[in-house]
Amino acid sequence: MLAKSLSCSVIGIDAYKVDVEVDIAEGLPAFNIIGLPDTAIRESKDRIKFAIKNSGYRFPKGKITVNLAPANIRKEGSGFDLPITLSLLCGLGIVDQDRLSEFAICGELSLDGRLKEIKGALPISLGLREKAVDKLVLPKKNLAEVSNVNGIKIYTFESLNNVVEFLDKKIEAEPQNKNIRLKIRCKSKYKRDFTDVKGQ
Repeated sequence: MLAKSLSCSVIGIDAYKVDVEVDIAEGLPAFNIIGLPDTAIRESKDRIKFAIKNSGYRFPKGKITVNLAPANIRKEGSGFDLPITLSLLCGLGIVDQDRLSEFAICGELSLDGRLKEIKGALPISLGLREKAVDKLVLPKKNLAEVSNVNGIKIYTFESLNNVVEFLDKKIEAEPQNKNIRLKIRCKSKYKRDFTDVKGQ
């Protein structure tokens, strides 16, 4: 079963889209990640496995192959944990492929399924916006970093379970960067300003 999701990686300050392709095939158990992954990505296999199990889902049996495309560009960081995991769950029929394809996804997973902050959330959100991506899923701990980004809807969550329930439309969520901007705008209205100072 082949499943796909969209993610993003950063080189310097430049962000580029990465297609996460996951195939689950019959055979001896194996979990391989190809497409020039760095050490953090190669080590994600154990994080993903335990995050899935500890979140109440079953980990797929058989041969798992993850391809990060384009294959000729090095991928870095722990932000691929979540898109790989959701692609695996999509391959199991737990997440709908069409719904998953609506979003770009980045996030690191802890062993209990909580989402941890990733590096580069700001250039990722800006870069995806420039590439006409209009919806992004991130860990809630990255919200402050991307709160002022316009032109892309950013949804933030605390756990793998929350994201799966959102994609399955069991819970609703609003773009969090929009909500934060409204709060900041409201708090920035002062009763006095420099025009109240004599001599101004």
